[in-house]
This record gives sequence, C-alpha cells and structure tokens, in this order.
Amino acid sequence: MDLKNKVINLVDTENKKNPLTDVQIAKYLHTTRENITNIRKELNINNSRQRRYPYLKAAILAVRKNQPNIAVSDLTCQLIEQGFAISRKVIDELLPLSEVEATTKSDGLQVNGADPFKRLIGSNGSLKNSIEQAKAAILYPPKGLPTLLTGESGVGKSLFSKTMYDFAKGNNVIHENGVFIVFNCADYGDNPQLLLSLLFGYKKGAFTGAVNDTPGLVEQADGGILFLDEIHRLPPKGQEILFSILDRGCFRRLGESGIERAVNLMFIGATTESLEDNLLLTFRRRIPMIIQLPALKDWFLKERVELIYTIFQAECNRINAKIFIDKSVVEILALKEFKGNIGQLKSMIQVLCAHSFMNFLQNKQNSQENIVSIEVAGILKLNDSFQDTSFAEIEYSEIRKYLKNLILIPFGVNDFAVEGDFYNTAYQINKDIYRGIETKYDELKNLDLSDSEIENILWAFILNRFSDVMDPVENELFSFKELKTFVRDNILKVIKEFMDEIIGEGRESKVNKNAFKYLAIHLEEAIKKIKLNQRIVNLNMSKIKKEFVHEYSIGKQFAEKLEQAENIKISEDEIAFIALYMKAALHEEEKKKRVGLIVVSHGNIASATVKVIKDLLGMKAPMAIDMPLNEKPINIYNKAVAMAKAVNQGCGVLFLVDMGSLTNIGDIVMQRTGIKTRMLDRMDLLIALEAARKVSIGESDLDEIYFSLCKENMKYNYILEKEANKQSAIITICLTGEGNAKYISQEIEAKYPQFRCYAISALDENIMTKINEIRNENNILAIIGTINPKISGINFIPYDKDILKNLELYLSMQYINDLAYFLDDELILYEPEFYIKRDLLEYICSLLINKGYVKKAYLSSVLHREELLPTFSKGNTAVPHGTSAEVLRTKFVFVKLKEPIDWVVGNVNFLLMPVFTADDKDIVKKMLTVLQDETFMKAIRMCTNGEMFKQIIMEKVKKL
Repeated sequence: MDLKNKVINLVDTENKKNPLTDVQIAKYLHTTRENITNIRKELNINNSRQRRYPYLKAAILAVRKNQPNIAVSDLTCQLIEQGFAISRKVIDELLPLSEVEATTKSDGLQVNGADPFKRLIGSNGSLKNSIEQAKAAILYPPKGLPTLLTGESGVGKSLFSKTMYDFAKGNNVIHENGVFIVFNCADYGDNPQLLLSLLFGYKKGAFTGAVNDTPGLVEQADGGILFLDEIHRLPPKGQEILFSILDRGCFRRLGESGIERAVNLMFIGATTESLEDNLLLTFRRRIPMIIQLPALKDWFLKERVELIYTIFQAECNRINAKIFIDKSVVEILALKEFKGNIGQLKSMIQVLCAHSFMNFLQNKQNSQENIVSIEVAGILKLNDSFQDTSFAEIEYSEIRKYLKNLILIPFGVNDFAVEGDFYNTAYQINKDIYRGIETKYDELKNLDLSDSEIENILWAFILNRFSDVMDPVENELFSFKELKTFVRDNILKVIKEFMDEIIGEGRESKVNKNAFKYLAIHLEEAIKKIKLNQRIVNLNMSKIKKEFVHEYSIGKQFAEKLEQAENIKISEDEIAFIALYMKAALHEEEKKKRVGLIVVSHGNIASATVKVIKDLLGMKAPMAIDMPLNEKPINIYNKAVAMAKAVNQGCGVLFLVDMGSLTNIGDIVMQRTGIKTRMLDRMDLLIALEAARKVSIGESDLDEIYFSLCKENMKYNYILEKEANKQSAIITICLTGEGNAKYISQEIEAKYPQFRCYAISALDENIMTKINEIRNENNILAIIGTINPKISGINFIPYDKDILKNLELYLSMQYINDLAYFLDDELILYEPEFYIKRDLLEYICSLLINKGYVKKAYLSSVLHREELLPTFSKGNTAVPHGTSAEVLRTKFVFVKLKEPIDWVVGNVNFLLMPVFTADDKDIVKKMLTVLQDETFMKAIRMCTNGEMFKQIIMEKVKKL
C-alpha cells in the first residue's frame, strides 16, 4: 500500500470526534508532517478541524436544545465527557453568531462579528472595564487611538494587546493581512542606539556597521499594529520620533535628513513603571487611552479558579497525558497572592506538573492508572517556592463553591485559548544542570569574548554551581529518607551502596555525604533523559577529565554500577558530570579559602555591577556597598568594616572602589580590624568581573590577585624612549627624600642590582629638573614611593612592604614607543553620514562609551563645552573635547567629513577629538601638533577613501 492509500485508510477509520492531525498521521506512517499535508491537499481531504466540524456542531446543537441557557464552560465540559477533545475557544468560534452576541455596543460604537475578548478569562468581570476601553480605542475613527497598557508584571499585557489586534481585524479597522509587530524595548534597553535602529531603521553609513539602507519595525508595521512592550525603556529620542508618527504619521530613519517617510499604523504600548517618571510629558499627551490591567489578586475568585484550570489544561496538552487535579490544590493556588501575578502562578503550576509527571513515569509500569495526579502532597514539597507569597484574606466557603476535582485530557495546543503572556513569562521552571550550563554558554557566545575568556568564565560558573554541593556541613543523622518521594529507590540504593563502599574501604579521609544527596537528585533527571534517548552534552568534559582525573575515575566506577542496575549506557559526558559531584563528595583536603571581594561605589553602581556578576557567573560573591551622595563617609567605613569581617576567610579582602573619599577604605578597614586588605581605585564591570573570576577559583592569594589586576588593567603604559646605551633606573620618592625613599632604593638595589635607584623628595621645588637630569642618563622604568608626584610619561607604583615580591609584574610590562597606541581603527572615521554638529558628537561619544574609554557623562561635558565656546580652529578644523574626569583611557578621534558641518563660528570638514586623562596633557599637546603640519592637513583633505585616510594618520603619528 502506497503512502496516499495509507493516509486515506487512516482518515476513513479515525475517531470522528477527534480526527487525526497531520503530525499524528506522520508519526503513524513514519514520515514528515510536510509530506502528509501535501498529500492531504492533493487528495482534497480537509484538515482535522474541518473534518471534526459537522460532528461537533451537531453535538453542540443537541446539548443546547435541551439546555438553551447553558454556560460555555459547562457546555465545554459536557462535550469533553462525550469524548470530544475540545476547548472553550473552539466552542466560542462554532456557536452561531446570534448566540454569542454578534453585535454588541461599546461606548455607542457598533461592534461587528465574533468578539475575541470573550476568550479572555474575566471578560465579564475584572477585565470588563479594560475591555470596554480597548474596544473604544480600536473603533475610534479614523484609525483608532494610541493606547498604553499599564499594570504589574505578569498581568497579561501581551495577551491583551494580541486580543486587541484580533478585534481590530474582526471589525475591519485594519486589513485582514495587517501585521502585529511585537517589540520588547527592555531587550535592548542598555543599547539605545541599537534599539532605535531596530525600531526606526537606518540609512547606510549612519553608524559603524550600517552597510545598507535598512527598514525598521515601524515600516514593517505599516497597515497593522505596533506593540511596544516595556516602553519605559525607550529613550527620549525614540519617544520623540514615535510621537511624530502618532501626530503626523511621518518619521525619518536614523541618519536621514531628507524626505520624511509616511506610515499608517495603530500603536499600543505597555509598561510596568510610573508614566510620570519614565515617559516624556509631550509623549504622554499623545496617548489618550491608558488602560490599567488589574493584578491577579484583584480578580474575582471564580476567575482565578478558571484561570488555574486553564493553565493546568495547557500543561496537560504539553505533556500529552491525562491529569487529575485535586480541588484542594486549586484552592491553595487560588488563595495565594503571587507578586509575579499570572506568570508566577503559571510557573508554580508547571513545577507541580513536572514533579507529578516524574512520579508518573516512575510508577507507570506498576500502576493501572494512566493519569498524572496533582495532589496536595506535591505543593507541600514546594514550600520554598511560596516564600514570597501570602494568603488572601477571604471566606473559604466562598471559594469552595467553584472547586471540583477534575480530570483533564490533552488536545492540540493550537486549539488552546491561553497564549501570550502565559507562554512568555520570566517565571520558568528551574532548569537542570545541563540546561543551566548550556544556557550560560549560549549567553557568553553572544558577548564579545574570546574562546579562552568564555572557557574561564564558564568554568568559574560551573565551580560556583557546585559551591553549595561542596559545602561539607551536614546533619549528624544522615538519611536518604527525605529523597524517597521524588528519587526512585533503585537509584538511592546504588548511591548508598557506593557511598558506603568508599567509606568502608577508607579510600578517602573525609566524605561529604551531603553531596550524594545532590547526586541522587541529579541522576533522577539524567536517567530520564537517557531513557528518552536525549543526548547529554557536557561542554567542559575534556577540562573535567584533565582537572579531576581521580574523581573522573571514581565516577566511571560508579557509572558502571548504575548501568547494571538501570540497564542503560552512560556516556562520557554524563560521567564528567558525576565526577563533579564526586569532587564535592571526596574531601581529600580542606575546602579552599578564598579572598573576600567587596565592590564600593557612589550611587547604586556597586549593586548593579554585582548583580550582573552574580547573574553571569552564578556565584554568591562579591558583596556590594553603595554610597548615596548624601551619605557620610564614616557610615560607609563602618559598613565596610562589618562586611570585611563577614567575608574574610583568613585570606584578606580586596576592595574595588570608584573615587574620592572611598579610596582609603582599605587602609581604614585594615587599621580597625587587622584584616589584610588591598584596594584598587578603579571600579567598572570588566575589572570587577575579572576580579570575581580570580577570587572564585581560589588559587591565588590577595597580593597575586591584586597585582595581576593592576598589570592586566593598567590604563596604558607611558611612552618610554628606551635607548640601548642607557641603564635602566627607578626613582624612589617620599615627602622628604630621606627615610622611606632611601630604604626603598636599598631594598630594590639589593634584589635587582641591574637597576640604578634614585631617591628624591616630593616637596623638592626642582623635582622636574632632577627627573629630567636622571632621564638624560637613564631609561626610567617607574617611580616607586609613598606619594604619587603625577609625572606625565612615567608610571607610578605605590610602595608597600610586599613590593619586591611583585615588582616584576610591573617591570615586565611592554613599553610603547609611539603614539599609535592611543589610536583605535574604529575611531578613525571617513565621511560618516552626519550633517548636524550635535548628531556627530553624540555618535562619537557613543562609540567612546561603548568601547569603555569614557564614562556616560562624557557626552554631556563635550556638549556643554561646545555650548560655552565652540572649539573651532583654522583650516576648517574642530577640536572638541570633554572633561578629563570622565575619561578612563586616553584616545584620539579623527574624522574627515563628507560635507562641511556648521560649527556655529564656521564650517568644519575635519575633526580631531582628544580624549584624555589629566595626566596625559603632554601627550595631547604632542598629538595636536599634527594640525600645524600643512603637508599632513593637505594630504588629509586630498585622500579619497577610508584606508588612505587611516594610513596617512598612522604614518604621521608614528613619526611624532
């Protein structure tokens, strides 16, 4: 029998109440869904919905003949009892229009066709006012009103907006083919330039990487609806462009200055934040319809119960198994107040179903019932998940009239009424270790990191994921009993026997039994994957085998025992995971003590930085101390002392601080506590991330970590003209030139006789003369001492008693012998598409900020200086710059413009922006001499392409 005849035979013999879908037929016939769909269309066979329609319609009419006023929910239940795998949504669509209010009225406006809002739970209750507002906004001539949905996170704003779209199509407000474009501004909130380019499109050359004219989502939404979620993350410039669209239906892509583009779209926004604090007043005025969606706790009890059953039905469909729900479970969930609203409720139900489904798989062979049972015992196991919830104060008798035990049967997810926010929520089931590691790897691959950096961060993440497992603290009375409810006896038996074998043979001096509990839970998931033929991938398998040879060997022995007990084959990838648990279990040596790490900053930067580090590395450290601008320093010192005592494990504490009064915090903590401290007066995400990684591994002491960070993150090395006939020298310095300076010189010369040392006084009026005299005869490697004289062109190393031990970290640095070090290819711009002064400066500063060369406030300082006095030079040249306090690293920006830009006092066609720290004024003076070189300036103006432009600049700079 060929494939066509097999399809015909299956359709002829199928259950007419629940016809086979193309996917189901494909599974029966071991082919693809696409093949079945093509064959079905060729044979002129309707799809499963169409084939079911006449039978279902007849059943509906029969029920309604005897019960004309039956509620849709009760009708659905009766049809399910008759054997139809059906949902309320399908019933709504099939009922005659006259029976589902073909025509309703909303604020005096006519509404035609079936009403998609009726599919929403609470449409006649808690959502009634919101729906009336939405209908009025959609139907208002000529093309609806701009609308803003507000409410707490997880209340269903995305689903509500999608329903507004369905309603608009059903009432011909937008064309049947009109699109629904969804964009979450929060996804790109930290990169405003990218956000705006995606939303509004851009012109070729508008910024680096803009190689083609590219339309944005606004143009894609033409003729349809544009839905912007988390709109409070849209920057002011974006809000201005958007209200131009709302006002006049016109806009320009980024970088365009000519004709405006026309679009005809309906706009819906959503936010969880205060409108007054996050949206421009001019923008808010253009949003006439603001709809507040109620929090879940404000829904009617009956609606909450219906929602819970609906979400359970979705999970029933997902796992494709019947589900029994104890009404007491529904009662508990309905009375809980979830801060995350529908999203968190859904997450809780998913977890309940996951646990119950696991037990169902385990007991399937020994049970006659083919039903997943959701009972109160399952909730009791999830006690921790309810920590941020509370019970609603309500009469229990009221809710119980809506409760009933229920068995749900699965049907196609496409027929299911609940979508939108329910399936796009931040509250998801906790991922197992495999997914956690794979997800972290995917996150890192999306960052601008090298393979070695990804490997280091991923390894730190894995080690920190096991930090709780590695904790040897456990109860004196150890038992596996508490695991019996969700780990099979067979697994527990093998683990216990293997643990006893290790202890009995005395192969290890100390065993952390607690780790075997974690291993049991892990294996429950692993074996399920293996039996379902799901591949287990361990991205760090080779590293684990290399780093933990002993543990991998023991893990392999254990895997062999488990293979025999479960009749399965365990891969090397899984054995590597088991080895990590063995590493945690077998304490051949005491757990490594780690250096404490504390990040301190003004404002809230420290907390934000630490949160990113913890999310990225999955670790508990570092700790953060924020210093509000009105906070007294003494209060911060007291917090630092208390926190240092808490994090110190005997290895000392490293402080990362940003500026000002915080830079002596390490000394104060050491004086008051005796704890050894180091303080790095630089605090940004990159250095904090690297410090956290080094600390988490626990393989270095405080000094090694401190000095390696100093070396790796030195802003740059000052230019040193090394001459072969000169000796290398070090200048030592203190206030008087006696005492400490001479002592330091003696110490250095004793260990490094190849260096000549000179002791000088920081208060000497002729200090520069003396240093220049030393320079004439020596190559000065650095100034070392107790006070920084801030001599441009020479590195300063603060002295401490351990300086000799780590001096080579500095003296081994490679010196740069030309100014090209201060250039960056991406900061040499040839004919960028900018025609307005402010746009050009904003773009340049955004490059500098994104590359970590300046702080965010640098842009404001540049614009402020230009407002006070435009930096215009002869030869149609501009030399704009900002305050040095906002500069992290000295760089120079060169720009040749395509067309002259009005610089207020004249036209500019060439720009040189010096971006410099206070110590580098001499370097800036040297670089600015290029503007006086007429040959160079002529060559710049004559060049015809970007490569030539860069080459001219590089050759000139190297000669300076």
